[in-house]
This record gives sequence, structure tokens and C-alpha cells, in this order.
Amino acid sequence: MDQPYPIVRHLIACEDLLPDPANRRRVTLVDIMHAIRSLEQPPFPLRRRELCIFVQLTECRGTGAFRIDIVRADSGAVVRRTQPRSHDFGNDPLEVFGLPFRIQDVLFPEAGLYWVQFWYNDHMIAQEPLLLR
Repeated sequence: MDQPYPIVRHLIACEDLLPDPANRRRVTLVDIMHAIRSLEQPPFPLRRRELCIFVQLTECRGTGAFRIDIVRADSGAVVRRTQPRSHDFGNDPLEVFGLPFRIQDVLFPEAGLYWVQFWYNDHMIAQEPLLLR
């Protein structure tokens, strides 16, 4: 039976993504994060100038459209959604693809749990928690 969606090996939030100029398939993730602590007064709303997300996929076939949503866990409200991107992944299910995202100007309205979600062809296929304190 064919896998209808790719398998997400990794979905990682970080401070920065540094591509290797000598090898486009290599990316260094800087300061992997699972939580953000506000140092502002008042602490919220908190605006992040940039939040980087790295997604690694396998079992990809054909063309797919994908995006990242950042969602409040308690209400389901989307606080940031990237523009959909499309890519032809070919037909080798063993190929591994890395998708870097640089999300600008993210506003977290209050402390709490947020989900970083990866959407593929309008289906959410992976999510990771991001705690705001």
C-alpha cells in the first residue's frame, strides 16, 4: 500500500539555519529550541523578528504543496502561517529532503503552549510543541 503523505523525520525550531555553500544538502541548525522565555516588560505579547524551522522528509512522491502553521494549543488559533510552497520531489521514496523555513515577524499573544505544524497538501502531517513563558 502506498504512503499517501511523506514521513516527517524531523521538525525542528531553531534560532538560525546556516546552509553549507559547498553542499546545498547540508544545513547547520543554530540553537535548537523547545521553549522561548520572554525577557520583555510586559512579557506579552512577544514579537520574534525571525523563527527558523527545519523539516526533514522521506517517502516523498511527485509534487506537493507545503507550509508551516504556528497555532495556539488551547484555542487552535493560527498565530502565523507561511505562504504555501510547492516542490517536485520526484519518485524515489528513499530520498531525504530538507525544507528550511525562515518565518518573519511572529507575534505570540500570550504565554502558553503553541504547536509548530507542518502541512502537506492541506493535511497536517506533523507537529511539535513550542512553549512560551
